[in-house]
Amino acid sequence: MKEKFIALKNDISVILKSLGLINDYLGNHYLLINTVQMTLRTVAPYITVYCTGLVITALTQGKEFSVILRYVLIASFSTLISDLIMRWMNFYRLTMLNSCYYKHCAVLSRKALSLDYAKAESSSVQTLRGKIEETANHGDGIAWVADMAAQIIANAASIVIAIIMVSGMAFGRATKSLSGAMKFADTPYFTALLAVITVLCISLTVKYQSIAEKKNFKSYNSVKCWPLKEHYDKKYLNETDCGKDVRIYNEAPLLNEELKTKVYEPITRNVKERFKIWATYGSVTGIISNVLGGTVYIFVGLKAFTGAFGAGKVVEYYGAITKLINSCSDIAGCFGYLRANCPQMKQELEYLALTSDMENGTRKADEIDTDNLEFEFHNVSFRYPETEPLVLKNISLKITQGEHLAVVGMNGSGKSTMIKLLARLYDPNEGYITVNGIDIREFDYTEYLKLFSIVFQDFKLLAFSVGENIACSEEYDEQKVWNCLKMSGAYDRVKEFPNGLKQSIYKLYEKDGVDLSGGEEQKLAIARALYKDGAFVVLDEPTAALDPIAESEIYSKFNEIVGSKTAVYISHRLSSCRFCSRIIVFDKGEIIQQGTHEELLAQPDGKYYKLWNAQAQYYNEKTTA
Repeated sequence: MKEKFIALKNDISVILKSLGLINDYLGNHYLLINTVQMTLRTVAPYITVYCTGLVITALTQGKEFSVILRYVLIASFSTLISDLIMRWMNFYRLTMLNSCYYKHCAVLSRKALSLDYAKAESSSVQTLRGKIEETANHGDGIAWVADMAAQIIANAASIVIAIIMVSGMAFGRATKSLSGAMKFADTPYFTALLAVITVLCISLTVKYQSIAEKKNFKSYNSVKCWPLKEHYDKKYLNETDCGKDVRIYNEAPLLNEELKTKVYEPITRNVKERFKIWATYGSVTGIISNVLGGTVYIFVGLKAFTGAFGAGKVVEYYGAITKLINSCSDIAGCFGYLRANCPQMKQELEYLALTSDMENGTRKADEIDTDNLEFEFHNVSFRYPETEPLVLKNISLKITQGEHLAVVGMNGSGKSTMIKLLARLYDPNEGYITVNGIDIREFDYTEYLKLFSIVFQDFKLLAFSVGENIACSEEYDEQKVWNCLKMSGAYDRVKEFPNGLKQSIYKLYEKDGVDLSGGEEQKLAIARALYKDGAFVVLDEPTAALDPIAESEIYSKFNEIVGSKTAVYISHRLSSCRFCSRIIVFDKGEIIQQGTHEELLAQPDGKYYKLWNAQAQYYNEKTTA
């Protein structure tokens, strides 16, 4: 019992915290609008029941037609007004609800951006966010909390009104002489008996309905093929992404079979299972409801027969008691759904409660003399979060002002990781990094990043205008953007666009957007780095989609553009790095060689010599062929 109480207490705490998220996810006043709308929908039938009772009473008492007409008009007008209000409120509710998914994504994205990169990228955080998004796609989550809370409030109002309406029935007394069983029907004990039966039946209905809802919710969430369905629907069955592969390799039969056995059949079985749950428990609650309904009919009928109230009150009291029973059942069902939804909301709350682990200093970037930059790695070792092997092992390296440094090595040797540590996307597990002798952790993170212009190998452009992509802002210096496009080699291509710098790229948001080749995208990414004009420039294999000659041209041109700035170039193609003042060779997370191109080629047993000759031989063979 104690464990159940603690579980209930924890669930109520989660529900209350979830209610605090409604404004962010669904908009201001959503809960209020939804509650008023549902309350009107729940309460409106009482007007009809009450007015119907008045009409029947007036008819049996021989009242004038004008009196009866007044009751009918009151009922009709009240129903019309409440219906109009409900429709308008439902319009606003649905408008806010339809934007919930996008607002939810925005909240999650803002939270991710508020975390340090290492934490946001960790597998545990990514898995947690994936579960949250999967739940949201299936209609659970905060919208469910808001709707269930509104229904509970609306049904509570319904119960209060029903109790007020039926209270007169309990105190009504017979107006004629009675004996035997009929005399018992006129006593408070008869009313108490009805109350006991009603409470018992409602309790049983609530119990079985709650069991049904929990089992249904558990069954629904037991389906594990939703991520696979999302993948096929949004990724592989997307014509833009995979339409060519599906046709060229005749993948349609494989896809159809995969979808049938791993997606649609499990979902179909689950739907049948949930219908069976509803049918089984629905039958039980239906029997209980009919027993209670018959009991209420008998009670109200006997009380009316004793003369305690007229025929009109029979309709009024029976309708009110029925609504009372249904409202009690609905509250229990809604609360059961809220509790069943708590595991999903716990994930949401857990994600929103995440905090950054990275230490953030207070020093400003202007404290760094950018004309005399010197970065140094001091015995740095690093492993990615939640992984075992070291990616970098005891790295010591100094990068001096104006040096153009090339970093080469096989895939997975640690080249890009070194840049991530330098830009403080991660902190080392061992050792530390300094800039001009100061530990980089002492600087405010945002301020520290002002030093860098980096083009990563997996860079991304936005589906906005060219100018906004280059400047990363709605406001920008057009002449400076054009100059950066010239330097990156993208000037001529952008000049061809109908809207110039205002031309949208990609067709995600603008039908007249321009799709770019890989090489064109890379040139825009380089122009973006140039526009930022950071004191430290890094090209981390951003030209992978270019042929070796085009890549060499970009690197050579970029080397001229960088001028006296400090720069690091990472590339698989060693010919692109010959112009650098020093070349660092990585292998299995360690620096195994460093020197100029000529010095490294003079070491025939070295890794650089082997890599250089392997690539040179390949291109010679291609040329000969």
